[in-house]
Amino acid sequence: MKNIQYRYHVKDLFTGSSLGNRALFAQLDARTDLRGLWSSGDDQFYAGQWIVEISARGAPLTPGETLFEPASQTTLLSGSACVAEKQFFLPFAADAPDESPLPLRAGIYLLRLTNRGAERTVFAVRHALRFPAMPSDLFTKKPPVDQTEKRMIVREAGGGCEITTTGVPRESRVFWSVSPPEESSHDQYSYRGEYRLAVGPGETLEVPFVLAVSPDGLEEAWATVALVRDARTVLEQSMMQYAEILRRTHVFTPDPVINRGLQWAKVNTVRVQHRYRLGDGFTNDPPQDIVVIRDLGWYVLGADYLTPEFCRRLLDLAGRFGMHEGGKLTEYIRANEEAPEQHDYKLNINDDTPLYIYGAFHHAASTGDEEFLRRTYPFMRRAGEWIMAQVTGGLVRCYADGTNVWGICSWRNIIDGYNLTGAVTEVNAECAYALALLGTAAATLALPDDAARYARAAAGLTEAINTQLVSETTGLYLLNIGNDGVRHHDITGDQIFPVMLGLAPDEIRRRILARLTADEFWTPYGTRTVSPQEENYDPDFGYQLVGGVWPNLTAWTAYCVRRDDPDKLVEGMLNTYRLSETGRPADFVNVVPGEFPERLHGENYKSRGMTMSPWMPPTYLWLGVEGLLGVRPTLGGLEISPSVPSRWRWVAVRDLRCKGEEITAFLYDGTLYSSRPVESAYPLRVGSLIRVASDNVNLFAIGMMLEDDLILFVAADEEAGGIVHAGTPGSGIDKNVHLLAGEAVLFHVPLNPQPQAASTAGVAP
Repeated sequence: MKNIQYRYHVKDLFTGSSLGNRALFAQLDARTDLRGLWSSGDDQFYAGQWIVEISARGAPLTPGETLFEPASQTTLLSGSACVAEKQFFLPFAADAPDESPLPLRAGIYLLRLTNRGAERTVFAVRHALRFPAMPSDLFTKKPPVDQTEKRMIVREAGGGCEITTTGVPRESRVFWSVSPPEESSHDQYSYRGEYRLAVGPGETLEVPFVLAVSPDGLEEAWATVALVRDARTVLEQSMMQYAEILRRTHVFTPDPVINRGLQWAKVNTVRVQHRYRLGDGFTNDPPQDIVVIRDLGWYVLGADYLTPEFCRRLLDLAGRFGMHEGGKLTEYIRANEEAPEQHDYKLNINDDTPLYIYGAFHHAASTGDEEFLRRTYPFMRRAGEWIMAQVTGGLVRCYADGTNVWGICSWRNIIDGYNLTGAVTEVNAECAYALALLGTAAATLALPDDAARYARAAAGLTEAINTQLVSETTGLYLLNIGNDGVRHHDITGDQIFPVMLGLAPDEIRRRILARLTADEFWTPYGTRTVSPQEENYDPDFGYQLVGGVWPNLTAWTAYCVRRDDPDKLVEGMLNTYRLSETGRPADFVNVVPGEFPERLHGENYKSRGMTMSPWMPPTYLWLGVEGLLGVRPTLGGLEISPSVPSRWRWVAVRDLRCKGEEITAFLYDGTLYSSRPVESAYPLRVGSLIRVASDNVNLFAIGMMLEDDLILFVAADEEAGGIVHAGTPGSGIDKNVHLLAGEAVLFHVPLNPQPQAASTAGVAP
């Protein structure tokens, strides 16, 4: 599989990676120093800072390049005849939710010290650890004050030291290495240790340093040390686990930027999958234990194709703890509270309730898990009943009169001094769609009365949207009808919801897409949230929600133009990932290679939010799978109808996780080839997969056995050549292939022995 690493000089970086596993979340700076280590099991910080400095021959080594990889971050340091690599990682496991978290509860530095000189050299490695959380200008999120004021009891032991939180002895840490330090000191906040390591001429020494943490006492922290002390093996296992994640739902296109974006989307999706006290969850603003139902609903649309087991547990968490007695889904819960309080900002309705139904339905459809649907349907039904109870005068209405989160029922809910309630077009569209899905679910479960009831409700709400919520001024949709009856004609990105959810008549749909893909909204880095022509437009105010760029809105818009303008879909995917591999990330501030920034200034495009948006990675994967590939799962079947630009002649997916299977398919020259029967707008040929192997990781290959021949599809997004084998090791075919960037070739090998031409010509994208 292709390497997706990034390499940048530290002077070109503003900050470093956000790494995560089920137990921990870590943030690094550009020099691969730790700037925060947080535990999901108890929502506590266990380290605020860990600085590692390396000297050789009495002179400090200078940081040069930093390497970003799925499992780790590494900074390369150099001096006179000496070099070092400072690599940090968290142990990672792709699945196994019931496995003990002990092996995952460690932050690990693996240092490689190389002496290129002719004489033995002593390296000095100095560690400075501070255990209370520390606010940092490198990250938008600051730790709570109580986390910064903790004091520690530090005791040197076993080659390092034991650290417990004063007054909370179960909050434990063990700092460990293979040998004790030459010098050390500590106080109630920190620990310092210096290690002197001799390296012979021409030799490399690899040495680990471990910070193991536990919310359950020192004994368990030491148990973690025992499990990870062979740090090289732990790193290699973590890399293999990430390779497994990258293997799943491997979408491959003629464009290398999109391909890298889709692979890194998977990496970032799993970095925020945590185990909390109440169960598996993800937060919209790590590190914390807040689980927002809205973001959960959007998250599963992409993560269903990557980690469906996690999504099932995530939806179970929402149903069990996020639903109010009447069926309303709350805004958020804290997943480490024994009896979580439901925080709803006193809104009678917002987008959380319909998005829960959407997420649950999508999971059932994409996995084919009827047992999940049957078990979850009562929760979905309660949510549907709540929606219907909020209808007045044909439309769903929110009655809050506050501002910001207490007076906005939209996804753009954090704008100071702003109210968006009443009959809001976005929420009505989401509710109509949710009711239609609920009716489909009821029909699948043989509940005809429910099916008819919810279908009627969906149809009635859709009709009301397309009569009462159409603007007589703009010919588009209203933003809302306020509770005072005032009709608001603002042109915002929220116009996309009736289009995305299939409710807009064709003429309105075309007008909306033309407006949202015009220059006033569509920028080189994504879609603006509000038109610059609006009176309240501001490219930076309100978390960039009244004129800034939010990548998820770009994804929704790109998805909606997939049939009409596939070139615009591809452009949207490129725009969304553009900052994630920009030439100099520091120019855009909160940008890290391979991570999706949360939100941008609407005119200078500097990143103003999290360096790694938690919900954007699965949204990007969803856009690749359901937008570009045209995957459409229903409760009764599966369609694959790719939407590709005319200049592309192929697109492929290997091991698509869907319907309880791993499906492989590719579109080539107008024909879809698939490893299982599916519906498609293209001519379809179904075959059984055969093994393929190549001596060049830059060649993407799929082999299938059809009724009358063996086919071998080979593609590349950059110029590449090599030998591709299809079949078993002892038999099959070998093809020597050389492809230019974006080319593909399809070989046909007849099953009868008659010799004949075996291949077509390569086809450019």
